[in-house]
This record gives sequence, structure tokens and C-alpha cells, in this order.
Amino acid sequence: MNRLPRNDLDKNILVFCSHPDDLDISMGGSVAKFSKEGNNIVVVIFSYGELSHLKEEIIKTKREREARNSGRVLGYNDIQFFGLPDSKISSKIEEMGIKDKIKELIIKYKPIKVFTHNPSDPMPDHNTVNSVVIKAIKELKTRIPLYGFDVWNLYNLKERDRPLYFVDISDTFWTKVKALSMFKTQLHVMLYFLPIVFLRAKFAGRKNHCKYAERFYRLL
Repeated sequence: MNRLPRNDLDKNILVFCSHPDDLDISMGGSVAKFSKEGNNIVVVIFSYGELSHLKEEIIKTKREREARNSGRVLGYNDIQFFGLPDSKISSKIEEMGIKDKIKELIIKYKPIKVFTHNPSDPMPDHNTVNSVVIKAIKELKTRIPLYGFDVWNLYNLKERDRPLYFVDISDTFWTKVKALSMFKTQLHVMLYFLPIVFLRAKFAGRKNHCKYAERFYRLL
């Protein structure tokens, strides 16, 4: 078993997601809370989500700016983009050496937690990110806990037998909503997701005996 050296003063948390707004929809409240508690959040985004606009090069710039604005709202500014093609992330994973890049980031930051998409998410790009992150962590043979989040699922039946991890976001729920409002180019998407975000937070809050919470599944 490889044990990565860790400085006890470093409290890094790594988040791997497919598109710029995936983090905000799924775990924005948790990230805001982790940041307030003194953790350093490092966000790695695989694709700019450029297919959401006809002028792809223009939207890449705008979506990166929106992600950075959202990060400032949530309390972090370390955002890295892999620049893989939207909806075709799987086609470039091996060519761009993404698994090795993930391993390098884990070795560099020595995170106390890692978050990524749940394997049951219906979007192929999300499945691909989940798969490559799991492979990278397994190859490193470390005991870093990996947690899965939902973007599209209101309730997750396929993961129901996995250990659960709840984060009380009662104090940061509206910070999450403010962060979501930074994605001006995705207003139509946010209007769809806001009811889901609210309902998930309320359901998870009931399970966790608080007003609002976010639910994660232990993957490793």
C-alpha cells in the first residue's frame, strides 16, 4: 500500500467534474462550507461545455469566466481545465493522458477527500469522468476517500446500498444559489435545475436532521 506523504497543515479537497456548472449544481453548498472551514478546494473541469452555444470558441471563454466567478462566490479560486471536447470526453481520455494527469494532481495536492460524479449518472461524459478518476486512485493504491455526487438524479436508486455521507449546508445553501446565478449563459439550464437543487437539499436535510444538506455516496 502506497501512503502519500501529507502535511497536516494542508487540507486540500479535489473535485473532478465534466462541465463548469456540475460542481455548483451537485455540491456547491458543501464546497462553500468546506472553504469556510479552512479547506483548500481544487476543482478540475474536463470540458468547457462548449456545445451549449453555436459559437464554441466564444462560449469557452464565457463559461470559464463564469466558473471562476462562481468559485469566488463559493470561496475558492484554484480551477483547472483539461479542455476535452464536450459530449466526447471519452474519445480523448487516453490520447491526452488524463489518467496520469489525475494521478499527478493527487500526488501534488495530497487531498483529504476527492469528489466526482456517481457511476449511475445518465450522462456519458459524467460516467467517463467517474471511471477515469476511480482507475487513477486505484492505481495509486492509496486510501483517499472518494465520494460521488449526483447532477441529473433527483433520487439515486442504483447507489442506495453504498455508504452515505451528508454535509449540512443550512448556512451555505443560498451561497450555492448565488453561485449558480453566475452562469449567465446557462440561464435556461439553471431554471430547470433550481427545483431539483432545492428538493434534493430538503430531502437530504431531512435525512441529516437539518434544514438543507447535500448527499454523497462513498465510492472508494
